[in-house]
Amino acid sequence: MSLTGSTSTVTLTDGTKAFRKSLPGAPEGFFQFEAAGLQALGALGARVPQVYEVTEEQLIISHVEAKDGSAAIEHPEYVFGQELAQLHLTAQQTADPAQTFGSLEGLDHWFLGGAAVDLQPTETLHETLVTNRIIPLTEQAIESSQLDASALQMAQAIIPEHLGPQEPPTVVHGDLWAGNRMVDQSGASWLIDPSCHWGHREQDIAMMQLFGGFGPAVMDGYNAVFPLTAGWQERIPTFQLVPLLVHVLLFGSGYSDPTMRSLRATVNHHP
Repeated sequence: MSLTGSTSTVTLTDGTKAFRKSLPGAPEGFFQFEAAGLQALGALGARVPQVYEVTEEQLIISHVEAKDGSAAIEHPEYVFGQELAQLHLTAQQTADPAQTFGSLEGLDHWFLGGAAVDLQPTETLHETLVTNRIIPLTEQAIESSQLDASALQMAQAIIPEHLGPQEPPTVVHGDLWAGNRMVDQSGASWLIDPSCHWGHREQDIAMMQLFGGFGPAVMDGYNAVFPLTAGWQERIPTFQLVPLLVHVLLFGSGYSDPTMRSLRATVNHHP
């Protein structure tokens, strides 16, 4: 999910091949947010492009050579699941006990794809996910006539118990659809284009289920390292609400029905 910009391969002064993303007139903090996310994920052990330069209108990162579609390389799904679980586990275990949900430190402009979202720090998952994102995004979608007015009542009916057992916050990629996981020529997985923040790990799991592209071995690998709590499958519609609402706002009413289904599935589920 992104604003319309341009990408190109560039050569740095030392001869290094790099990847440039540019967007003239980009929203304030747009590329800084992405750069901070890449750096946070990398610090936790994820394989991410190196950030070379970031300005208000461009981001230059290291070039990752994606797997050739004709290459006989099996996607290491199980290993990727293990790596994602280790990332979530490491962030959770090494965080300050007083770590709040929401923004990475030092950021005050936040995005999911091309949409601005509210990631101001909060004490609870419900506040950051439901109060600050699901309800306001639902209101925006209703105001733009993309969602039926009944959506707001359902959004307001989401309670902390719908989000599952309490867990400490962890760093999530935040936009982990299949297009934001690259596989290089060696078969290793890389994470790109994050909407990185302190959240709940089931946000990443749910996003991975939204558009497909991840085999069942990913979840096997994940659960071998950091097992998900009981009922995670029933919570997938709930944790898909933010990306679905953003899709409604960015791409129109074609995403309205899936969003309404996820809202109904959430409020009809009795945790």
